[in-house]
Amino acid sequence: MRIDIGLEIENSHTGIVGLENDVLVIALNLPQNAPHTNKTLNPYTIYNTLENKGKNTYNNTKIIEKIETPDFIEYRFNYGLILNIFVDKENKVILEHTKKEMAFINSIYFSYDIIGDSNAIPQDELSELIKDYGYERKAYKSIFKKEVCINYGCLERVIFSHCEFEDKLSLYRLKDSNEAIEFHNGMNFENCIFNGEVEFRNLVSGTPLPNHKYHNNERETNFKNCIFKKRVDFSNAKFCNDVYFNNSHFYDSADFHECEFEKTACFYGVTFHNKTILNFSQAIFKENLNFVNVKCDFEFEKLDERIKQEKEQDSKKNLDKFANDFRDSFRIIKNALIKDNNLLDASNFHKYELYCKEIELKSKDSKTLQDKIDKLQLCFYRKLCNHHTDLILNLKWLVITIGLFTILFFASKIIQGKEILNLNHFLNLNHYGIALTASSCIIIVLLYLFDYLKLLGGFACLNLVATLWLVCYNPKLIFGVVNILGNSCFNSFENIVMVTYTIMMFLVVFSLQKTARKNSIVPS
Repeated sequence: MRIDIGLEIENSHTGIVGLENDVLVIALNLPQNAPHTNKTLNPYTIYNTLENKGKNTYNNTKIIEKIETPDFIEYRFNYGLILNIFVDKENKVILEHTKKEMAFINSIYFSYDIIGDSNAIPQDELSELIKDYGYERKAYKSIFKKEVCINYGCLERVIFSHCEFEDKLSLYRLKDSNEAIEFHNGMNFENCIFNGEVEFRNLVSGTPLPNHKYHNNERETNFKNCIFKKRVDFSNAKFCNDVYFNNSHFYDSADFHECEFEKTACFYGVTFHNKTILNFSQAIFKENLNFVNVKCDFEFEKLDERIKQEKEQDSKKNLDKFANDFRDSFRIIKNALIKDNNLLDASNFHKYELYCKEIELKSKDSKTLQDKIDKLQLCFYRKLCNHHTDLILNLKWLVITIGLFTILFFASKIIQGKEILNLNHFLNLNHYGIALTASSCIIIVLLYLFDYLKLLGGFACLNLVATLWLVCYNPKLIFGVVNILGNSCFNSFENIVMVTYTIMMFLVVFSLQKTARKNSIVPS
């Protein structure tokens, strides 16, 4: 359903076209030889134009609601919003006018604030600020209750900082459109809350015009301190200026595949929450990539699940190819952190890279023998020490290895009747072992008090008891196969247990020292 409004915002060549399927359409209606204008598009002028002409109400609901407090002004857009490309007098899209040099001229300010004391602004300057930016000596922002679509390029800067988007934000009205939309002076979405999806694929930001036509201002693209609740798609975007996502939060998938970053790309302090899937596959970073202090914790099972969900949305590629794409993303981030000599953070992304490799190998339709061995090796080290990033997990398996050996070894003795017939010998404990065990018990109490013992789990605690008993009884047995060389009293079963135990202990201890030495956990 279409409701014509047909109002022009004064001195801007911008028209409020009407409501189309509950979406407010605002478009530039620029005559072919019209002079350029720098008047901004802002909610103040849109609201006043509708209100003064008595066209701000539809179905008993304000199209734009103005809520004012002593400190700020809030404009609430209760219907969807499309900022459209050029239209003719019949309000039809003129596709042949969508060239770079014919992009939307006006700068966009859906929020505005003055840094410092606004009361010190002279009245004549304040009048200019009201005229140009809709500023009324109070900070203002916009809240969009339904979908917002920016369906054009812009020569001037686009400002949506501190705004809230309750529904989707996109650059295209048509879902399958692959046309690049260029913002020559960058954009500012700092401190925004996005409750819906963000569809910014094929975005081009900070691009100077050919031959310096109009201007060549390359201000940054700013998404600092944002909250992205749902899927974010920046795939195939090109950032010709610096881009900042500092301290933002991503709660769903963040797709930056095949992006091109010509200058600094800063993700400092970003939090990727547990359900987030990162995709930087085939992204190009020509200068600096900052991933310092990034917080993320991707569990293997959830990562596997999320990759399968992505596969369901695209049946053209096999699951192992999806896993490979995500592995490429983690590799790019890992290498950037290594370049900054940040090995501790790099180790986590190396871990996620190996997760994806394991998922890739598991998902391959035809596996070679080497694939099977690699998959088993990756699974083993993930379970053992989370790829050399979890010291507690590694210690737990050390305790379990010694404990299981103790139980098997002395079960053999008991079955043969050697030890059970000589209880005194069975309970003949080493004095040094008793002292060591007493010290260990104190450590266990401390671990319990600080809630670390529960990290071991019940099975590990049982093996811890067996391990401590072995220390008291005969600590040299811990050295495994060395005992065979100096003692021939073991039978064949005990020898097999001893050799198997020695191999496992070698792997566990090797992994333990590598996990403990944090400076060597990331390959150069």
